[in-house]
Formats: sequence, C-alpha cells, structure tokens
Amino acid sequence: MMSLTAHRSAPAAAGETTPASSAAVDASANPEGLIEALHLIEDDGEFERKCAAAALACSALDLLKVRVQRLIKRKDLASAVALIDAHAFDPDLDGAGMLVKAELLHDAREHGRAAELFQSLIADHPERREFRAEYAKRLLAEGDLAAARTILLPVEHSFTDGTKAQQLVTKTLDLHALLERLEGTPPRAGEDARIIAMKHAILHFRNRQVDVREGIGLGRLSLITGSLGPGGAERQLTRLAIELNRLRTNHGKVAGVQLDRPVEVLVRSHGPERQNDFYLAELQASGCELQQINLFDPISAKALGVTDPELLLLLDYLPPAVNYGVKRLARHFRESGTETASIWQDGACLFAGLAALVAGVPHVQLAIRGLPPSMRRHMFRPEYEVLYRALAQVPGVSFISNSLSAARAYAEWLELPVGRFDIVYNGVEPMRPEPSDTCAAQWDAFVKRTADATHTIGGVFRFDTDKQPLQWIRFAARYLRKHPDTRVLLVGGGRLLESAQQLAAELGIAERILFVGRSSRVGFWMSKMDVLILMSRYEGLPNVLIEAQYMGVRVVTTPAGGAAECLIDGTTGHVLECAEKPCLDLATERTRNLALRAGDRALFGEGGVGRQFLDSNFSIPRMLREYVTCTAGRLASLAPGTIQVPEGRRVA
Repeated sequence: MMSLTAHRSAPAAAGETTPASSAAVDASANPEGLIEALHLIEDDGEFERKCAAAALACSALDLLKVRVQRLIKRKDLASAVALIDAHAFDPDLDGAGMLVKAELLHDAREHGRAAELFQSLIADHPERREFRAEYAKRLLAEGDLAAARTILLPVEHSFTDGTKAQQLVTKTLDLHALLERLEGTPPRAGEDARIIAMKHAILHFRNRQVDVREGIGLGRLSLITGSLGPGGAERQLTRLAIELNRLRTNHGKVAGVQLDRPVEVLVRSHGPERQNDFYLAELQASGCELQQINLFDPISAKALGVTDPELLLLLDYLPPAVNYGVKRLARHFRESGTETASIWQDGACLFAGLAALVAGVPHVQLAIRGLPPSMRRHMFRPEYEVLYRALAQVPGVSFISNSLSAARAYAEWLELPVGRFDIVYNGVEPMRPEPSDTCAAQWDAFVKRTADATHTIGGVFRFDTDKQPLQWIRFAARYLRKHPDTRVLLVGGGRLLESAQQLAAELGIAERILFVGRSSRVGFWMSKMDVLILMSRYEGLPNVLIEAQYMGVRVVTTPAGGAAECLIDGTTGHVLECAEKPCLDLATERTRNLALRAGDRALFGEGGVGRQFLDSNFSIPRMLREYVTCTAGRLASLAPGTIQVPEGRRVA
C-alpha cells in the first residue's frame, strides 16, 4: 500500500542526490487512492498521522468526509454531527459544498436538517439535477420510496440512458408502480417501503410447490439463531443439537423417526463479543456441524438463479436484516440440502425466513421463545408483524413454541388460530450441586456472617430490565423486615447488577445478601436455597424454575410468559397475580409458607408428585421425542404438488 506519511529529510550533503521526499510523493498521489486507504486504517493514532500527510494531496472536504464516515461506522453519531457543524462549508455559487453537508447530515441520521438543506439546494439550483439524484438516492436507501419518487419525477426524462442517475430513476419508478399494484395502494411518504417489498417477496411463494424425499425421516435439519450467548433459547438449541447428534450416531432414530442426516447449527456469530461464544466449547466438543453466517460470502438473487423480474426487484429492496440473510443463507441452504430450517427467536426469523423460501427449503419452522415483540416494546421492530403474517400464508411454514402462553400471545397478535402452533416444552437436565473451592469458601464466609439465619431464599437471573432485579431487591427488603432470620442469595450478572447492589445498600440489607455474580456452579447455589423467587416482567419458558424444582427447591414466580406452566401452583410453588407490579406482601407471605415446608423433600423425590410433573413435562428424552415427532411429521405432510398450510397440534 502506498505510504501516506510525510517525512522530513535532513539537508543533503554536497554531491548527494536527494530522493523525492515522501511528502512530495504523497502530494502527487491519486487522492482517491489515499482516501480509500484511510478508510482501511483501524488504529486512531495511525489514522491521524496519515490524515495529516494526506492533506497534501486531498481536499479538506474529502478528509472531513472520511472522518465523519469513520465516526458513523462506529455509531458515534453525536461526534459526527459535531464535526460537521464545526466545519466551515463554502456557500459557493453552485452549491457543491452545501451538498456535501446535506449528504453527511443525512448519513449521520440528522434527517430533518438534511431534508431542509437538500430542499433548499434543489429550489436554489433547479438546473442541478444531481442534487435531486443524491437526495433521492438517500431517501430510497432509507425506505422512503414515495418521497424519492416525488423528488425524481420532475427530471425523470432528463438523464442519459445507462447512467447511474437514470438507473436510479428507473428503479424508483418501477418499484413504486410494482408495490402500488401488489398492495392496491401507493406507498406513503415516510413509510418504509422496504417492509412492503419484503411482504410481497414472501407472498410470491404462497402458491409454491414443495417436493420432499420419499420415506424421509427427520431429514437435513438446520438450527438457526443469532449467537451462542448465555440465553435460555441458545442453551436449548445447543442441547437439542448435541442430543440429536448423539442419538443419530448411537441409535439412528428417535421415537421411530429415522435420523438419516446430520444436524447443523448456523449462527450469525459465535465470537467472544458480548459472550456470543458462551456455548461454543460445548457444541464443538459434541462434534456438531457449526458455521458462522457472518463468514458466508454474500450473493445476489440473480446469481442464485432467480429469474422472475418482479421477485428480483423486490429482493433488491429489502430491510437490511432480511437482505443480509437472503444474500448469505439462501445459497448455503441449497448447498447444504436443508429440508427443515428451524429458525429460533424473532431476530433470526427476520434474517432467515425469506432466505429459506428463496432457497426452496421445504419446511420452515419458526421457533418462538417468549412473548411477542408487540408486548416487549424495547424489542419491537415494524418488520416483525408484517413478516410473520406473510410467512403464515406460505405452504410449508409452521410455528413452534416452548410454552402455550407464548403461542396464545403470538396467535392473538397475528390473528391466527392457536392450533397453528406446535408446543414442545424445554428439556431440562437436573443440575449438579458440587461446588468449586471458591464457591464453597464464599458460602462458608456468608454463613458465618449470617449465623442467625434459619433459612435461605434466593434468585438466579440476569440483571436486566426484563427480570426486574430492583423489584427483587425491594421484595427482599420487605421480606427481611418481617423475617430478619433470613439470608439471601442472588446469582447472575448484567448491566443492572451494580444498581441492585446500590439499592440493597440504601435499604440497609446489603449485609444479608450475597451477590454471587455470574457462576458456572448454579446447581451448588440453588442447593443452598429453601425457596427460589423469580420477579420477571417478561419470560419465555423460564428454565430456572424447572431447574430449581429438580434440585428440590420450591419456587415463587410472577405469571410472566410461560412461568405458570413450569410448576404445580399451590404444590411445588406459587404464581403471583401480576408480572408488572407484583404484590410484595403476597410474595412475602407465599415465600415464607414455602420456606417453612422446605425440609419436606419427598415432593421432589422419586415417585413424588413434583418429580413426576417435572419428568413428564420437561425431561430431555421427552423433549427430543416430541420435537422430532413434531418436526418430522410436518416435513412428511408436505406431499409433492401444491400443499395446504396444515393446522398445528399441541404436543406438550
């Protein structure tokens, strides 16, 4: 790569030839090459040094663009806008400098200010068609197809054929006409037309014909999710993949269903960022096939062999997450021979659902793991409802949930019969109570510090908004006021852990609580509890309630998600009346009642009512039988020819 650094040479000795200085070389270098090289530099110090050197060959405006784009890439939009505002743009007669400002503001998400500038430029320079083209290009990329069309209509016939500007006009007008015809109404200004394009790209397959191998068993199963992070869905997917791989190797079948092909796991990333590799070692040790979607080369729809001109136009105008999946996954599904794409959680359904249809995957299984995003506003995206409603109309698409409550919530949201959802409860493995030396020492010190305690209550959860950890601390304070002979164990980490510790100190209960943090010895900590309490506002099917009962620990929980399905209310635990604002007095009373019965372990012993309930609903063998039977049954029902969307069945 050409050096961008300017060197200062010492004066040449008499008779010596002085080579051209680096500064002179840089000054005569190709500015476009220098700018391209700057974009590739990661280190900030090196970037600043080479920006200074590049100033000899590049304009201040070009270097400003590099700096702003670097900040935008890092999602530091506030700094990007500040840099733009600090620059003295030349209000030249032809508007070129102000055009750059408008472009940069738009790229930095200052859409209102950018729109004012673009509109002012267009009004002041009606002869400059490129101003319209640049503005329309950005509007189109953001999904505002209607506004882009309005900007381009006055100049639609003024660009030379074959130019990028004319191609932009053609694409914009053709897309608008297609979506208006398909939707029955034109896209509105401010509406994200990429979502409409996604909808009709999916509906393109609503009369698709599916061919399935004769005598197929489970077939080639691809399990898809975002990462292998420390979540319940990721743990369940990992367990399912490992167990199916083991059974295929050792027995070849489950519940009479042939496991004739290996299972593969596909994740966007299993790198160390944000603990995306939490279950990586376990999955790799099992020998399961595992690939990262981020490493797949993107490929266009045309290169995939899509020939229908309308579908090509739609696939070229998708929301970013959907576009990511189609370009990276469709070819893989074909090459892998995927027969069931089992897609776990909303985010993965968004990037993988349409990709599976484009690839011709016979069975697309949408695995929902909690309440719908319509009920969890912090996870809401406008694409979700459109995506699911469209996919529900396509033959070979099925829904599966790990709780009846989640299935009912999705069914109500999407206006589907709850019978469209198969229910397969999680398979939970009883935890081991063995401690590490560190854990044992922590516990012994805590017991000594709380020597007056007669019983222990606790919780195991991630310290984030959904789990309401601050509400848990307020409950603990209420409980300790009434029952000071108590010690409290809290296991888990997260962004609200420090806030929870601070609140405990403010309420004067910090000495009665052991904040364990993240631990690989959860079974040990659970074994020390007499009652486990869950105060979640949102849940899927909370494994922690099942795991606690397998350890012989009774539970108290809010009715969040499928929590009530995890216990026998009044026998193995209690379900509170409200998830958002649970009654702390009632929680205290119920917890105390269970704590007084903690010594009776027969409930969860062999043959006990609690143990029978757990084994009949949440054992791993049962989960495997039900999942394989359900999934293979869906696949086998897809007879050659045009098929009907089948009714679901509750298998749990």
